Amino acid sequence: MRKVTILALLAVLGVFAFGTVQAQGTGFGVVITSAEYITDPLSGEPGGVEWIQRDLGNAQTGQDFVYNDPRRALFNGGQPGVTFGVNTGFQSADAGLGNQIGWMYQAVGSWDNLACSDMGLVENAITSGAPGVVARYFQTGVINLDWESDMTQVGFLSGAQFPYFAANTNVLGVTFTLSWTDEEGNLTDIDGNGKSDVAFREIYYNDEFEWVDNGVQGVRGDGFIDFPAVAIHEVGHGFSAAHFGNIGRQDGVLVARPRAIMNAIYGGIARDLTGRDNGSHCSNWANWPIH
Repeated sequence: MRKVTILALLAVLGVFAFGTVQAQGTGFGVVITSAEYITDPLSGEPGGVEWIQRDLGNAQTGQDFVYNDPRRALFNGGQPGVTFGVNTGFQSADAGLGNQIGWMYQAVGSWDNLACSDMGLVENAITSGAPGVVARYFQTGVINLDWESDMTQVGFLSGAQFPYFAANTNVLGVTFTLSWTDEEGNLTDIDGNGKSDVAFREIYYNDEFEWVDNGVQGVRGDGFIDFPAVAIHEVGHGFSAAHFGNIGRQDGVLVARPRAIMNAIYGGIARDLTGRDNGSHCSNWANWPIH
């Protein structure tokens, strides 16, 4: 059992050197864009706060889904909005997880229930136990064109199963974005919103940690990780929310101000979106058609 104070973050800083694949005969391809994470500083100055990261922008990622994107429609069953899926085949055996699949669904609902916007969300069936596209890429170097929804929670994987976690041992969960490219391999922006167009996203949870969902354990420093807090955070990335808040260290402990679900560090048990979480989500999706 390992103590941790870190959440994975997703930020697009250009095309990451993972790989790309061209969809034959279509004129487009997909590429895995960059994933970043924060590690725990070794020590902090006594008393004051030393700020090490400031995320106080619009709290939106640099990529976004395009409404009624004909490329996504080829893979998501023809839906104009965003489809989601939950893979039930990669569950954690941790004793403190009583409802892990339920919380994956509730994490989606936390964002979809915001009445200010409409993502046109539809659930797609996911083949239970089918490896995620990104997981297979790390094993084979190949990006397969067989995803089943626009945003999939693949589930819990160990470092042995998922080389990304083996190399990034402080990451609790990570959301990968795969974006569309044109025939020359350039990221596309067909709706002209200044963001690259998302093909699909996959979420993975690191099973090297001790997970719970009982609402009692999971306080920072007790050695357990509250799964709902992490799931809601990662699904936020899945729906284009970026990190928000100043991150610093005080007396050797990471702190985040102001507090939000989308803080870049794990802050303990958290199940409710804050006003800032709501605001960034609503402003991002408000321009989509109302269904």
